[in-house]
Amino acid sequence: MVDHNQNNLLTLKLLELIKKTGYPIVQHNGQRRTGPPPDWTGPPPQKGCEVFIGKLPRDIFEDELFNLFSTVGKIYEMRLMMDFSGSNRGYAFVTYAMRDQAAAAVKQLNGYEIKPQRYIGVVKSVDNSRLFIGKIPKNKTKEDLLEELSKYVKDIVNVIMYRHSFDRNLNRGFAFVEFKSHKAAALARRELVPGCTKLWDQEISVDWAEPEPEIDDEKMKKHIRKKEYAKHVDYSPNVESGIGSANHGDSPCVSPFDVKLTYGLCAPPNAYSPVPVEPFMWPPTKLESICKRYMWAPPVYKYQKCLDHTTGLELWMCSVELPQVGPPLLRVPRPLGPLFSRTSRSLEQAHVEAANIALDFLNVLKLDFIQPPSQPVPPVYAQIPYGIDYSQMFPPMQPLLPLNIQSVWPTF
Repeated sequence: MVDHNQNNLLTLKLLELIKKTGYPIVQHNGQRRTGPPPDWTGPPPQKGCEVFIGKLPRDIFEDELFNLFSTVGKIYEMRLMMDFSGSNRGYAFVTYAMRDQAAAAVKQLNGYEIKPQRYIGVVKSVDNSRLFIGKIPKNKTKEDLLEELSKYVKDIVNVIMYRHSFDRNLNRGFAFVEFKSHKAAALARRELVPGCTKLWDQEISVDWAEPEPEIDDEKMKKHIRKKEYAKHVDYSPNVESGIGSANHGDSPCVSPFDVKLTYGLCAPPNAYSPVPVEPFMWPPTKLESICKRYMWAPPVYKYQKCLDHTTGLELWMCSVELPQVGPPLLRVPRPLGPLFSRTSRSLEQAHVEAANIALDFLNVLKLDFIQPPSQPVPPVYAQIPYGIDYSQMFPPMQPLLPLNIQSVWPTF
């Protein structure tokens, strides 16, 4: 709770910040915005420039946060979440002008001791602008959904709809709708509340879609500098020479995935091995490959961490669920799971074990129809030689005995 004197002192500090930086400060809908800068021209920063700040003490405000986070890069906007008592709600958002500045803020300020024994958390903000729309009539197309949604919401950028795996003229009953910004998606989600809005006189379900994974620019540059694709790989004598240019010469083509499985990200020149040394992540990769092959929904993993009171070690459990499992064109897909792994020492080990259990279930249920190539079978009968008189090998048949058959049968 902020008293009257502290409120006056905070007001003076905010006015001093406005005078020093020229950034406007406006409070609206439970959040106080600082920015954008007065000299900013052009569109707002691109997606990926925002960071989330958590674990904030309740008596920390813009005058301290702005000075701290401006040491990393140019701030475009800061949003501090406020409650009715005048204190902050423990978290804020900072938008930088460049993506590399946001990455530097996460690297430098995550775990920063902002007050004695008070450490803040700084991570990349999930700027999600995609909604999941469920319970859609399966005879509707992408254009039909876009036209119907445009009656209620705006700023729609794209509609992603997948066809049914059995009948290509139908959809799968759900779609993803991409909006111009996170704010536009949030307003659309508020407008399309289940029970208030119907599409084609039918109830729908609306929720946030899982955000797209982002690739760290610094890691990508590092991998490109290392040239992760293997070169000058020696296939002999482990592998037979194949047909085609890929197996000809001193520098055949090798997938970087195979190299990473065997040696990690930094692969030596002779990186090829027919049997990888550590095929640790093969079960999850194989399970995902099977789901893609039969056009099933991807597996859903959930993790749980627990503490062993006897040893004090952190243990992990993983559950996997396959939302759609079924032989193509034979049965309607049904969910499989959740299937739970045993407690493991690491998250990766639990992840792999859960995928292995799912593969065993698919094998028992005989749902993976792709069999390994059959081996050549030798002929059952030996080859018949030529130039032999077979009449001498087999004795002639005995003549048949003559039989007298009555042509007229007696009548009774």
